[in-house]
Amino acid sequence: MTDFTRVISISTLLFLAFFCFQTGVFLCSGFKLKQNNRRSLIFIEFFTGFLLLFDALAYIYRGNTTVTGWYMVRISNFFVFVCNLSAAFFFCFYVCEFIKQTRLNFSILLKPKSSIKNDRIPSQLFIVLFLCLFGIILTVISQFTNLFYYFDENNIYHRSALYPLSVVLGFLPGLITLTMLLQNRKQFQKNVFVSLLIYFVLPLIGVILILLQYGFSWINISLGLGALHLFFSSIKLMELEFYSDKRDSSVLSPVYKTITSVSKNQKRINRNHLYQTLSVSLGGILLVLLIVSIKGVSLPEKTLTIEEPYSENDNSKNVCITFARNAEKHWVDEADPDRTGAQYDGVIFNNMKSTIITDWNFSISVPEGCSVDPGPWNGIFTLSTDTLNVIKPHAGDKENVHGEDFYTITPLKTLGFGCIMYAPHDYEPLSQKIEFTYSSVLKPLTNVFFDAFLALIFVAFIISTTLMIFEGKLIRVEEENKKLENTVKERTKELEEEKNRSESLLLNILPKEIARELTAHPDRTLAKEYPNVTVLFTDIVGFTKISGEMSAEEVVTMLNKMFTLFDERAQREGIEKIKTIGDAYMAAAGLTQEGKNDGAEKMVRFAKGLLEDVHAFNETSSVKLLIRLGLNSGPLVAGVIGKTKFIYDIWGDTVNVASRMESTGLPMKIHVTENTKVQTEGLYSYSENTEIDVKGKGMMKTYFL
Repeated sequence: MTDFTRVISISTLLFLAFFCFQTGVFLCSGFKLKQNNRRSLIFIEFFTGFLLLFDALAYIYRGNTTVTGWYMVRISNFFVFVCNLSAAFFFCFYVCEFIKQTRLNFSILLKPKSSIKNDRIPSQLFIVLFLCLFGIILTVISQFTNLFYYFDENNIYHRSALYPLSVVLGFLPGLITLTMLLQNRKQFQKNVFVSLLIYFVLPLIGVILILLQYGFSWINISLGLGALHLFFSSIKLMELEFYSDKRDSSVLSPVYKTITSVSKNQKRINRNHLYQTLSVSLGGILLVLLIVSIKGVSLPEKTLTIEEPYSENDNSKNVCITFARNAEKHWVDEADPDRTGAQYDGVIFNNMKSTIITDWNFSISVPEGCSVDPGPWNGIFTLSTDTLNVIKPHAGDKENVHGEDFYTITPLKTLGFGCIMYAPHDYEPLSQKIEFTYSSVLKPLTNVFFDAFLALIFVAFIISTTLMIFEGKLIRVEEENKKLENTVKERTKELEEEKNRSESLLLNILPKEIARELTAHPDRTLAKEYPNVTVLFTDIVGFTKISGEMSAEEVVTMLNKMFTLFDERAQREGIEKIKTIGDAYMAAAGLTQEGKNDGAEKMVRFAKGLLEDVHAFNETSSVKLLIRLGLNSGPLVAGVIGKTKFIYDIWGDTVNVASRMESTGLPMKIHVTENTKVQTEGLYSYSENTEIDVKGKGMMKTYFL
């Protein structure tokens, strides 16, 4: 990392940390934490703030070899990992609160089984909790074992071989939270869903960038931006108490859209959610492993001290080095007879199957008086006190004649190096101590076990994805079927309601039996003879004069009000209204095939009730009305006339006589024939008979009730 990049990274981290702390304090204002409706968001802001702060401190004290620097670098990096996992958990908890539409109590974390079964808390929350706790435990272990990272003698942070595991543990909680968002996306307004999704997308981009380009704090900066976005979107989407008088206990959030799922389909939905979580998690692991496989994993620098030099390769060792004098190429130094000139050959054996040696240096003890000729091969050779040093050529070195990659040692390969050196006659390199220091990069794809593991994960990913798609299609089919069933039910209900309305309307103008028969046989002529029906006629006394003094609207209103009272009574007492003609009201009782019935009794009782209705009408009306009522009992014919605008009517001598009883009656009196009197005289008292001349019938005996 250049100084410029370092300054930019530290400044960005501190700037974002300041704003995260500021937003956390702002959200805390005026509330105790236990009663605060935004506890999860507050924890997200504070943990993200501490994450950014400690990451900045880690950069500031990087390479500081003082006691303070030693502790600060280790403490800062430890809390970076812990705060990262904590923020991931509280974001998952925050999403669960949106899904449940209420503030959740942290006590649910202590009883996962009942919370999932009874409270319907998403199971992903507890998976995320386990992963985060597991990651924190491994981070603690890493402080003593260099599991995830280590520090060199210059107090510089380096990744360890299992660093990708820490990336996976930090990556999976976000992926699992993403599955919750996708599974419950219909419960959120679109802007809420996008707002929560962005908090996940930004760190995801950071994870990919840091795997591809190490040196800048991509993940943590993206987490800081995500936390700030979450806060600002909360101001936009939520009605904060600071700007209202509301103090309720619900989560301040946008309007939720409630989704009702089919109970019998719930098991399949839960199973599909499990497959989704598994598929996304395995996909994330595959992505990390593939990136790691392409880039490789930088391993810590190692130093081998060889007390007994090898004369040939030892396959049991990861790295083996030989250095010996060529038995055929040696001579006596003419300039110094006490020295022997010889070609010294060294070979570096990389016996590792998946690791590339990227950099190396070699040193061996030599006696005084040695010298090296110019032009050694495959290395930069220098002599210091009692030591011959060989360094791998790098870009820019004049000894780098084959290109820098030529001097790296791929798995199960060797690299030879050598020089011409003059040394005392008795110098024997095979008896000298050798120190070999090398840096390496692990290439997992060259390891058969890793390939098998990767293939296993890939197969599991394919299976879970296939099951997820299959279950998803079944769920959609069942949902469509359910929608279709509901549509059919709604349409059937509408048809039933329409049918009921039609029948009700039909029953208002036809007797029940006639209406049923007309519905069943609309083309049939309906006419029946009834042996004993009591018919009633009534009209308003002096209606012509009364209506002449009123407007048309007033006349209709008056008649409607009074006839409504009559209709309600007819319905209560089982009287069949036949029709109204102007101010006349016609009704019948006893429309049955039985000759002996209670039609006359019911009709007399109905007629008395009509008088009561007229009295009630007069109490509230400015126009006082009087009516005449006439009743007669006997046989008649009833039927339906018409095909388009049909009407139910009755005909016969009985009807005509009843009409005469009304027209010859007295105001507010019930005028009946002898037939009606005979059928009801045991129930009602009548006046003495009065003889009247009825057209077509001659003189008839009639009675008043």
